[in-house]
Amino acid sequence: MRPLTSASLRSVDAEELEEYPFPRGTRLESHSYFQFHYDRWLESDFFTRTSRKGDWDVQGLAVAIWCKARKQDPVGTMPSDQTLIADLLGLSLQTWEGFLRRDPSPLYGWRPCRVGSEVRLMHEVVTEVVAAAIGSRNKNADRAAADRERKALTRLRRSLKELGFEAVAEQAQYVVRLNAWLDQHYPEGNRTPSRIVEGVEALVRR
Repeated sequence: MRPLTSASLRSVDAEELEEYPFPRGTRLESHSYFQFHYDRWLESDFFTRTSRKGDWDVQGLAVAIWCKARKQDPVGTMPSDQTLIADLLGLSLQTWEGFLRRDPSPLYGWRPCRVGSEVRLMHEVVTEVVAAAIGSRNKNADRAAADRERKALTRLRRSLKELGFEAVAEQAQYVVRLNAWLDQHYPEGNRTPSRIVEGVEALVRR
């Protein structure tokens, strides 16, 4: 694998690079951990080679880079500028470039990618872990949204009955439509009786 040095990255043509699967602005700020598949790590070529050489400092920096990548934008990437990486790791550029000359280096497995017009670095395993975390987050968000909607529909059905609209309160499709109308017209406001009646009358006129 060609070492990822500042000189080698300057020769990279951004247009020929693969696009990172997540756009700029993709973050996982609420996550303070990530999945670590230790069997995969222990059986990897990187671990085997660095362990054989006693390059534990290289392993430590590699893990630190994975952690730093969680804070980057988009999540899971690293800057292609080696000065920035050195700064993120709290190392001088000279010290960091010394690590880049090691075989394997802490950037083992990282390769250039394109984020819009910017060249950044990605790692296949890091990207897989990021994708799994984003998928889990989206599923949790969907479940939370569904739960909020279910509770909102229950409250709205109860309010309709209290206002004398017993018949329409039993029509699930109508209650869903009224709920959507109230969300559209009063997204931040309370669902007062007058607003609910207004919504009922608006739907009748349609």
